[in-house]
Amino acid sequence: MKPFKTRILLALCTVLGGLTALGAGARRAEAYPQFQFSSGTQRCAQCHYSPVGFGLLTSWGRDESADTISAYGGDGGFLNSKVTLPASLALGGDVRYAGIDNDVGGQGAPELATFPMQAELYARYALGETGLSIYAAAGIRGATRDVNGSAWSHVTSFISREHYIMWKKSATGYYARVGRFYAPYGLRLAEHVYFVRRYSGFNLYEETYNASGGYLAENWELHVTAFTSLPNSAPDFLGSVGMLPNGAAVYYERRFSTVGLLGGQARVAVNSEQRLTQGGLVGKVWVDGARMLAMGELDFQRRDLAKGNIGYNQSISYASMNFFPVKGLMAALVWERYQEDLRTISTARTAFDLEINLFPIAHVEVMFFGRYQYSGAGGADGDVGSLGMLQLHYYL
Repeated sequence: MKPFKTRILLALCTVLGGLTALGAGARRAEAYPQFQFSSGTQRCAQCHYSPVGFGLLTSWGRDESADTISAYGGDGGFLNSKVTLPASLALGGDVRYAGIDNDVGGQGAPELATFPMQAELYARYALGETGLSIYAAAGIRGATRDVNGSAWSHVTSFISREHYIMWKKSATGYYARVGRFYAPYGLRLAEHVYFVRRYSGFNLYEETYNASGGYLAENWELHVTAFTSLPNSAPDFLGSVGMLPNGAAVYYERRFSTVGLLGGQARVAVNSEQRLTQGGLVGKVWVDGARMLAMGELDFQRRDLAKGNIGYNQSISYASMNFFPVKGLMAALVWERYQEDLRTISTARTAFDLEINLFPIAHVEVMFFGRYQYSGAGGADGDVGSLGMLQLHYYL
C-alpha cells in the first residue's frame, strides 16, 4: 500500500486533472432537500457535515447516495474508495456541465449556450476529539456567456464560497461555526433559479460571513445567525455579490417522525441603500404509499429603500410535488410566484417548472429543468418566458 502522503497527492492530482479537463463553473453545490424523508433520513445533517445540509457528504451520505438513491448502486466513497483517507480528513468535489435554452424575451433572446457550470473542491479536517473542524470549498467562478474568447472564456475568477471553523461535538446537541456560508434559512434548494433563492438573498455567490450556532435534536433543530459582508473592494476569491448586507437570521424546524416537518424563519438584512425584513414558513409532507414528497415555502418581505423613503411589501412562494417512482429517478412539478410589490399585480412573476433527476450510479447525475413563466396576471398583456436546461453532474 502506498504511503498516506503519496495517496493524497495522487487523489488531488486526479481531482485537479478532472477539473482542468472539464473547465469552469458557476453553480454552488447544495443539498437536495427532496431526499429528507424520501430516502428514510430525517435530518439533513446526517448526510452532510454542515449542520443544515449542503456541501461535503459524510460517510453516511455517501453510502445513501449509492445504496438508496442510485439505480444501480455503486461505491459512493471518495474516488470510488480507491483512496483511503484518515478519519480526520474528508475530501470531495463537484463538476457540472450544462446546456441551456433561455428565452425570456427582449434583445438577444433566445439564448443558447453550453458551458461548464461548476468545478469545485471541498476539504474538511477534524482536530482530534475536540469537536473542532476546518472546512473549505473553492473553485472557479464563471459565466454563461463567453467572457474573453479564450479557452477559458466562461471563467471570471477563482472563489471560495465557503470556509469556516465549526465546533460540533456529536450528531445532536449544540454547535457553533464562524466563517463564510449561507445563513440557515428556507428550503436550501440546489438550483439558484428558483424564486425563493433568487429573490430572498440566497442567489449565486451571495454567501455572507457569519457567526452561527444552534441546537440539533432528533425531532427539532434551531439555528441563529449574525452576518456581515465584505466590501466590494475585497478580492474576488473571498468576496460576494448582491446586497452585501449586515443582519441576523433565525430558523426553527420541527419534524413529525417520518411524516414531515414544519419550519419557521425570520431574517433582517441591511446595507446603506435598503433594509430587507423577512419572515416565512417551510413545510414538507411525505406520502409513503404514493412515493411522493410535497414541499413548500412561503415568505413575506418588507423592502425599505433609504433614498426617497420608499417601501414595498413583497411575497415569494414555492410549492412542489416530488415523485420517486423507481430507484434512481426523481421528478418534480413546481409552482412559483414572486410579487415585487403586493399593491400591483403587474409586478408579479409566476412560473411552472418541471425538474427530472436521474441517478444511474453513484457519483453520476443527469438533470433536466424546464420552466414556463409569465408576468402580471398573464394573458396578452403579460410577458412570457421559458427556460430549458440539461446538466451532467459528477461528484468525487
